[in-house]
Amino acid sequence: MRNARTRRRGLHGELGGQLGQAFADGTFAADEVLAPETLGERFGVSRTVVREALRVLEAKGMVSARQNVGTKVRPVSDWNLLDPDVIEWRAHGPQQQEQARQLLELRSALEPFAARLAARHAGDETVQRLRTAEDAMMAALRANDIPAFTRADLDFHAALLGASHNGMFDQLSVTVAAALRIREELLARADHLSEGAVELHGKVVDAIAAGDENAAEVAMRTVIESVTHELDEQAVSHGRSPT
Repeated sequence: MRNARTRRRGLHGELGGQLGQAFADGTFAADEVLAPETLGERFGVSRTVVREALRVLEAKGMVSARQNVGTKVRPVSDWNLLDPDVIEWRAHGPQQQEQARQLLELRSALEPFAARLAARHAGDETVQRLRTAEDAMMAALRANDIPAFTRADLDFHAALLGASHNGMFDQLSVTVAAALRIREELLARADHLSEGAVELHGKVVDAIAAGDENAAEVAMRTVIESVTHELDEQAVSHGRSPT
């Protein structure tokens, strides 16, 4: 699924994916000037395709175009770090551990309070959607179907954010989804998914169904902490510093 979004957009999307990954990998330095003709020759595409790809990346804050200066690579601090493509590129580059840490911190700040709000606002339909996603996660886990597990996990967290009745939280579901895809990819490789992790999600649903705001927030925080622990274990096993 790597760069699937960009591949679906034709040649300029494919090139945008290649360039975005190259920026995340550090192949091009910050403030480096990009010559469309040189990039066209390097990647075997026309200058028109290059310009279209660069426009997409400019919208993500990764490059800037100035008259009489050209197109330059912007520093990471200027990138739209909530963009799903940027998240994916950074997660597959040398900043993988930093990306994982930042995403977990974002989720720690967002999802426990979203669970509190969900317990305040959620009706039977939302609770049923969360239950269905929880059941699908468990079924996929027992079938060792990691793609199905990821889809069910995405459904769960999208339903949770939607149940907060906060439109801004709901819009961040795209960012959370990108974080979950990366998380599942990392943990699937490390064989860390477990029934216990799914049961933690079930405790979130129990609290939301009971309308217990405190319990929902605590349960969701426990879910995030478990992910942090799992990723830290994986980092140590690979000889890296934990998140």
